[in-house]
Amino acid sequence: MLSWVKGKSDHPMADEKGAKELLAELPANDPYKALEEVSHWLEFTRNADGLKPQRIYEIVDQLETAAKPHHRKLSQEYLTAGNRLQRFHERRIWSTLTELWRQLGATYDYCLAQTLPGVSGAGTLKPHAPAITCRAIRALALELKWDLLRYGPVDPTVWARMGALYAQAEQRGFALQPCTVYPGPQGDSSVRGEYLKPLMLYMSATDSLLPRKLELAERIIAQHSDQFVLQKQPASGCHYYADLSTAKPPARMVARVTGGESVRYFGPGAAFDTVDRMIDTTTETGALPSSLNLGGTYEPSLVVEVLRHLARYWSAAPPARAQERRKSFARISVVHNFDDVVAIISGESNDLAFDANIETWTVENESDTGYGALIPEAKSDWLRVGTLLGIKPEEGSCWGVGIVRRMSNDGNQQRYVGIQTLAKGGARVKLYPVGGKAVSEGGQDAVLLPSSAADSGGSGELSLLMRMGTFSPRQSFQMRAYERDYVLVPKQLLEGGQDFDMAKFRVLQHAA
Repeated sequence: MLSWVKGKSDHPMADEKGAKELLAELPANDPYKALEEVSHWLEFTRNADGLKPQRIYEIVDQLETAAKPHHRKLSQEYLTAGNRLQRFHERRIWSTLTELWRQLGATYDYCLAQTLPGVSGAGTLKPHAPAITCRAIRALALELKWDLLRYGPVDPTVWARMGALYAQAEQRGFALQPCTVYPGPQGDSSVRGEYLKPLMLYMSATDSLLPRKLELAERIIAQHSDQFVLQKQPASGCHYYADLSTAKPPARMVARVTGGESVRYFGPGAAFDTVDRMIDTTTETGALPSSLNLGGTYEPSLVVEVLRHLARYWSAAPPARAQERRKSFARISVVHNFDDVVAIISGESNDLAFDANIETWTVENESDTGYGALIPEAKSDWLRVGTLLGIKPEEGSCWGVGIVRRMSNDGNQQRYVGIQTLAKGGARVKLYPVGGKAVSEGGQDAVLLPSSAADSGGSGELSLLMRMGTFSPRQSFQMRAYERDYVLVPKQLLEGGQDFDMAKFRVLQHAA
């Protein structure tokens, strides 16, 4: 991008010398400040006078290139820290990156307008129109992703702008045209491919995925976007639809959609079978297929878990609830944090500081296996998908174990939380590693769950709720329960969360 024709402008990046000086002054060790300055200069570029269209595009490209190492650093920090980030820190990362995507998308949109007939200098930039459109959609897709990472809501203007960009690409005849969006490997795409990525991500039930799994799902989707389908008429493999002319999100088709020329039907197409094959291959071999390039190292078990999630929600028939939800206006008491859950499940409530640890949530619906509750966002800074909970209905007599399965924000400072009940009741036990030293002189706390939690009554098996990282397929334990000793052989990790392991063990022997 060095075909700029010099013109008069007060923009500090109007020439290459000024651009180099400005970029060199970006703070190298302060990603927040660097990205804030990049966002400022992107907005300034849209309002600057005297810049030729080609130079505008060059400036945006230079600013985005300068921003990449900083947004990679903050993104990695956000995804790896999980719920260990303080609320202020989490919000600062989110707001800094989201503002960058907004400014970047708006400025690429502005660049695209410079390719239209009647704009002076549009001819030199017009060949780049497909790539500019792809970049604009990709910036909007990143804005969408970061809304999903915080469990919504998604800004409706994201859908409106993406739909308008794709509609314009169709109208101008380059929606399917292959182009190089960015230099380097996997830099080639098309406007249709870029538009399908955020559509398919949104339809993949990300409200039940932890951030790291959402990131992995996004990478799988990006690699297989060329297998997705998007067309003007319903067809096999197109389970969803989107209206290019509205700000509404895409949706699954539950009946034939009566829409006009702006409605597009889309779906996984051949990618559904590809995902199934990858699941089989990885399960059989224990290794990821060589064709699956995720841009990083992931455990095969984690990848299989995400692939199965995608397969469920890409199916022609949506996953059905195991139990019907009933409207409810009850209340439940809730505690979190492994130690507090262990104490209250086992009936040793004196270990809790009640005022600080127990919350009361309003239930909107319930089933035999869970609850749907609405809680103020301000009181749920600690809440994540996968959080372990101790739960007791208002009229109930005992505490149970639950896990947060899905979350969403409604835009009114409230969060909807879907909770699955894992067990009702339990007993505190002590664990001592067989062949090793105990964690402490008194052993390690765990909760022995009722046999129904593992569906293993009378089978010589039991389920334990343990502190995160305790379970190992190679580590047996001696368990002290009900004044008797048992030797437990690990069988299967049933559930892993932010601070707990729930695992099944076989009872090898016990002493009277």
